[in-house]
Amino acid sequence: MPSPSLFGGFVLGSTLGLVWTPCAGPVLGSILTIVATSKDTAWASLQLVIYAVGAAIPMLAIAYGGQTVTTRVRGLARIAPRLQQGFGVVIIGFAALSYLQYDTLIVAWLTQFYPNGQIGL
Repeated sequence: MPSPSLFGGFVLGSTLGLVWTPCAGPVLGSILTIVATSKDTAWASLQLVIYAVGAAIPMLAIAYGGQTVTTRVRGLARIAPRLQQGFGVVIIGFAALSYLQYDTLIVAWLTQFYPNGQIGL
């Protein structure tokens, strides 16, 4: 049987993917469209690399920083199970809102503030 920490990492990664995809998907799709249609492939590819690095930095911060903070701050370690449960509820809530497509409604509402629905990509 896999260790509990391995299972917990899998669950955390899965739920993070559920929350991350609606946020990152449209931006990644826009950048991939630029890459596919741009005549200057070097510039378009650089944008894709910059996006990948920008997406990786928060993931690395979560992966390495979260463990470091938990081990170094003993006061936080006492309440870590409650924090995990609380953040789990928040992630499940965001996943449910995404499943019910409320994220799409929010994005549709926000696009009225941009000219022609463009955000400068």
